[in-house]
Amino acid sequence: MPMLKLCWNMEYYHAIEFIILFLCFVGFLQSTRSELSQQNPNTTDFMDNESRRFHLDISENETATKLLNSTVLETHISYLPPYWNDFCTLQNITQESVDLYSYFCHINTSTSGRWNFTELRSYIKSKNVKYIFDVRCKDNASISLPRNAKGKNILKLFVRDCVATDYYADFQNPELDFYPDELEEYVLINVNHLISVIAMGHSLLKNIDSLPKNVECGDDETLKIKMERNITFAFKDDDDDNTESLRLLETMSSKNIIEKRMSSQKCNFKNLRMLDLSVSSSKMRFYAEMLTEQNRFPVLQVLNISHSKIYYIPAQFKYWWIYFPKLEYLDMSYNRIQDINFNTVETINHQVPRLTFDFTSNNISRLSVSILERIIHIKNVFIKLANNPFNCTCTDEMKDIMKYIHETDWKSEKYQRYEYLKDLECYFPENVRGRRLKDLTARDIRCEFELMPITVSLCVLSSVLLVFIIVMLKYRREIRILFFTRFNFILPCQPLPISDDRDFDAFVSYSSDDQEWVHDMFDISKHKRLEHLKFCMHHKDFVPGKTIFENILKCVENSKHTIIILSRNFLDSHFCMWEFQEAFQHSILERKRHLILLLLEDIPEEELPNDLKRCMKTFTYIRKDDNIFIDRLLYSLTYSSKKAEPKLMYENKSFDDGEKIDSFRGKNLKQVETK
Repeated sequence: MPMLKLCWNMEYYHAIEFIILFLCFVGFLQSTRSELSQQNPNTTDFMDNESRRFHLDISENETATKLLNSTVLETHISYLPPYWNDFCTLQNITQESVDLYSYFCHINTSTSGRWNFTELRSYIKSKNVKYIFDVRCKDNASISLPRNAKGKNILKLFVRDCVATDYYADFQNPELDFYPDELEEYVLINVNHLISVIAMGHSLLKNIDSLPKNVECGDDETLKIKMERNITFAFKDDDDDNTESLRLLETMSSKNIIEKRMSSQKCNFKNLRMLDLSVSSSKMRFYAEMLTEQNRFPVLQVLNISHSKIYYIPAQFKYWWIYFPKLEYLDMSYNRIQDINFNTVETINHQVPRLTFDFTSNNISRLSVSILERIIHIKNVFIKLANNPFNCTCTDEMKDIMKYIHETDWKSEKYQRYEYLKDLECYFPENVRGRRLKDLTARDIRCEFELMPITVSLCVLSSVLLVFIIVMLKYRREIRILFFTRFNFILPCQPLPISDDRDFDAFVSYSSDDQEWVHDMFDISKHKRLEHLKFCMHHKDFVPGKTIFENILKCVENSKHTIIILSRNFLDSHFCMWEFQEAFQHSILERKRHLILLLLEDIPEEELPNDLKRCMKTFTYIRKDDNIFIDRLLYSLTYSSKKAEPKLMYENKSFDDGEKIDSFRGKNLKQVETK
């Protein structure tokens, strides 16, 4: 033989021969074990075996496995990139048509960042063996893991408790479409994707249809188990303009969602039997649409979206047989769903497997006989409702439920599978919390007396009374005005009507620029509801021969009120302002509502004189555009405040000083102005 010609010593040759014989023996054991497993297939329920899939298959002969692994570590160190043996150890070798190497990689702070999927993919793509990787991180250690982890020769990938970077690393990698689909199990648990804002922005700029199909779908033809449980995302902003970046990303993300839903790329998961998307802080609004519009699940059996803060049942799940024709278990437990009233009658005519809807531990509080009967009637659907906060307060529905629970034959063929309904527990009211429905009585929920109609009536009456009081308090002045002007009815606590015998009901002070509106309202074509009132106007009631100031004083004193037509034209007139000062002083001296402000137009506060500002804060003014303008004016002209002692309540510093008044008069006498 050629090997005998080499210069080896006899002992080393025997050692090699022993190793070869040992490997043949192990291969025989594996083939025998494989045949036994085929003869005795595992018939255990799929959900019960879910946890078993996360453990690597260890050889029955522990001593042989240790010897084999130690030998392989010495002879096959090149099956991993250089220095990866610092954190990855070979756990098992399965010898079939192609050797299957199972590695366990422990990543801690000292090896954080060294497990790099891109480097691993490049190194192992030319190897003639297959791989299983179980990656566990500690103390927030990180690894490099692109989305969907598309590679060659990897059959199973398990990642747990890691910070994953380079999420978008493969979005511009055309090589992905040249890798065959091989990955069968893809499991991420408690993984936090640390995403670069810039990288995300570049990826969102890409047209969805232009991306490699494997970027979106990964190994969709071979995947059997896909689990992304408790996946979170954190963003690393590598741009100085943080606000602008986030605003741009928000716009692009919305556009990307629309494009993705309209994309022609569809992922067909031909062999996927279990999809776990559970434990999420919140699901996006269109999560069900995104899941079903762009993906096909012809053989999916288990769908888990529990612990995801979902408030409702999407339409895609109500008509599941359209999107998941082989679905057997839909886990929506530990969410916030409040209503299970959906129509499943149509499924009777469909040849679909029996589906279990798991709604345990949600926020379902209402039950009714009609809902339960509809659910029980569907033969190919079973619904779990345990651990929900059911409200057992005394209502007609609750009475029907109690009668239904007590009188139904739960041992019959129709009702037997829903016998657990008897054991559902009440959560409200507190006095029956924890009591089972089958143990509940009318006395327990205090249904002896029919207090509901009385309670409802009192509530309605109280609500109406409360609204009435609020309206009366808020619009009490308007109500008082309308009762007097429209119905001639005086309400209690109203001001006293004016009873003095003055010549005029009101002196109208206005600017000549506003005379057209004033004459139409108070003089020439007087408003019909003001016809019984007498108004003093300067163009017809000033006495010739007397000075303007004497006429103003006389008109103010002989009128019960002074109406100020306030406008910008009024503010520009010195005589108008003098008339205002006299009327204002008169109101202060007599302690009654002498002055009436009629606001003809909106005037900014900063354009008003100080005395006029103070007056508008003290006196209620009337706006020209008020809906009850005439009513307010009539009421103000008819009523006055109660008589008070002649003593002034406060001192008006602007007009108490006689010298200031005389000075004001003297200053204005020098000006000749026509109104």
